[in-house]
Amino acid sequence: MKYITTLTFAILLNSAAFGQLGVSATYRANDAPDWQYAGAAQGPQGLLSESHFGFGVDYWLPMKAYRIDFLPEINFQRTSNAIELADFTGQAEVQLSNTWLSLFLNANIYFLDLEGDCDCPTFSKSGGFLQKGLFLQASPGASWIQSKVENEGIAADSDDIAFSAAVGLGLDIGLSDILTLTPLAGYRYYLPTRWESLGSEAFITSPSGDAGIRSEESSIRQFYAGLRLGLRLDQR
Repeated sequence: MKYITTLTFAILLNSAAFGQLGVSATYRANDAPDWQYAGAAQGPQGLLSESHFGFGVDYWLPMKAYRIDFLPEINFQRTSNAIELADFTGQAEVQLSNTWLSLFLNANIYFLDLEGDCDCPTFSKSGGFLQKGLFLQASPGASWIQSKVENEGIAADSDDIAFSAAVGLGLDIGLSDILTLTPLAGYRYYLPTRWESLGSEAFITSPSGDAGIRSEESSIRQFYAGLRLGLRLDQR
């Protein structure tokens, strides 16, 4: 994953003077159904933070014949959460955090204008606003997730590679010939991912060694919404 990230950054920097770079910020709502702690008196608690923000940098690669744009993206996310444990010594608070570094291979499909003019952004285009700017986004991805558990001075780290796929909708709004603002929203599904440090001594909550968690492995579902700002560097 580190080699993929380094190569992608090199491509982005080398190509910056000849195309369109984009930066994005998204709000993400999480659901990891099997990462649950069931030992507390107040009922099951989710171990993954319910929501967080993500930030991305992408590079625009349009097709020549059709309005299908490819935007490989490096995305960074960080989540943090705290839960109360009902352990055999009383109450204890566990701090949990996850750092995500992802490569998303976004493909924007302008399904209302597939054979239209491919010269984005939409500010200087003729035709209907929705027809020119609305797109369907498909986005396979791979994420390196580093996870940490801390409990009263005991800390444990683990990491895993998670593969995912997303589908969403976006709308390009041309602010000028060099700037495009794009609101977008979608859903990303991560294949079952392992959080090994949940099984460490930082999470042992009974004399028998029972950690009180449902599973160290879970799928992850994310609903997200946000904004992308595109900068067209080859326009004069």
